[in-house]
Amino acid sequence: MKRKPLASALFLICLGGSAAAQQAAPAASVPVALAAPMASPAADAPAPRPDDQAFLRGMAAKSKKDYNRAVSEFTAAAATGHTEAQYLLGLMHLRGDGVKADIKQSITWFEKALTRSHPLAATQLGDIYEHGNGVAKNPARAAELYEMAALIGFAPAQTKLAALFESGTGVPLNPQAAMDWYSIAAAQGYWDAQHRLGKLMRDGQTGEFDYREALRLFEESAKNGNTYAKVSLGDMYETGRGVPRNLGKARQLYTEAAREGEPAGRARLATLGRVPAETAARPTPKALAVVKVAKQVAAPLPVTPAN
Repeated sequence: MKRKPLASALFLICLGGSAAAQQAAPAASVPVALAAPMASPAADAPAPRPDDQAFLRGMAAKSKKDYNRAVSEFTAAAATGHTEAQYLLGLMHLRGDGVKADIKQSITWFEKALTRSHPLAATQLGDIYEHGNGVAKNPARAAELYEMAALIGFAPAQTKLAALFESGTGVPLNPQAAMDWYSIAAAQGYWDAQHRLGKLMRDGQTGEFDYREALRLFEESAKNGNTYAKVSLGDMYETGRGVPRNLGKARQLYTEAAREGEPAGRARLATLGRVPAETAARPTPKALAVVKVAKQVAAPLPVTPAN
């Protein structure tokens, strides 16, 4: 059965990170090759049983900020193939917690965690390659890693992948693919994706404007803790896009953002009223189908907290 691009992405994600999801070809709207799977051990070699007790002792030490003990216990667990311990060792080497910060060691541990497609490890490693943190910038590799985690259902990775499509960094410029991935992540309640998707709809980057949906997404993002979303809401009231122009409401939103530490809120307060109201009325199309589809995504998969 032939599926539309977004439907294919949703189908893969709903597989819940199964082997089929990891081996299937990416959706048509997301033309990024999946990272090649790492070589598996010989079939006759018994796989070591992950040492959960060492991992738990490491977590207890980490909670007490006894990082030296945590590193020791995590290393013992990681040697038995404990994926969470491998990921946390990568994070500790990245941050310099209990060890000297060492990007090469961090990458080594993240790559070990990738043998079981750990979504946080893939996303952290993708961020390293996207921004060139201790390595040469490689946005194409970052896109592969983000996609690996995105297909498992990890909203931050879906958002990072969408941002690459939006800017054409490491992948072909594709605003529609960006909207697809933002929609999937936003449907899981991820604040950053909600805000970015709202901006796409507000600015019509796919050729269509939907101010009503942009307003709703900004409001949801703000409720989920994104202070900058209040600035975007204030902008809509200041310019009269999708709502009657209301400088008082804009001032209230900018003030709230400024009080919460958002510099853009203070900057917009200083220029309030100087931004002209929108003079050319743009048609507001019906809500984009991609948003309606994305709302049907199943509940997000549980993921391990970063710390």
